[in-house]
Amino acid sequence: MKRKTVLILVLVLAMAALAACGGGGKSSKSIWPDVPIPPDAKGSDVRLPLPLRLLIQTAMRASASSNDVDVDKFDFVGYTTTQTPQQVADFYSTERMGAAGWQTAEGLGCTTGMDEQSSVGGGFCMFTKDDGGQQSVLFIALANEDNAKETNIFFVRFDGQFSGQ
Repeated sequence: MKRKTVLILVLVLAMAALAACGGGGKSSKSIWPDVPIPPDAKGSDVRLPLPLRLLIQTAMRASASSNDVDVDKFDFVGYTTTQTPQQVADFYSTERMGAAGWQTAEGLGCTTGMDEQSSVGGGFCMFTKDDGGQQSVLFIALANEDNAKETNIFFVRFDGQFSGQ
């Protein structure tokens, strides 16, 4: 039940990231050492979409009042790449992420979709890590706009205790 709550929260965040436009909250240009990035990806000043930022803030507040979830912090990093959302999702294979210490969350891994008529595409990946002392959830949202030659990659990482321990 607890893992499903976290899963539902992250799925809501994924939908918001893919549907959102505009926003605030600048990202950092560096990524965590345990998260691989596609070879041609570059750090970017992409902005965290406003609905996603609001959902994250709500999740952080809710975690403060819950015994089951204690999110110590979250970090956000933005990148862009010339690859399609599908190519980026393929890069984040179970094998590659497993070699970096990540597991697929609830068997999800990555999923993508594309509207063939408008060339708008997106997707998301979700991975978890538990080093015994701290748990992490990594959410990767992929989005490209109509006729865009680049795909935005939004990395959101939550660190804390997600089991109430």
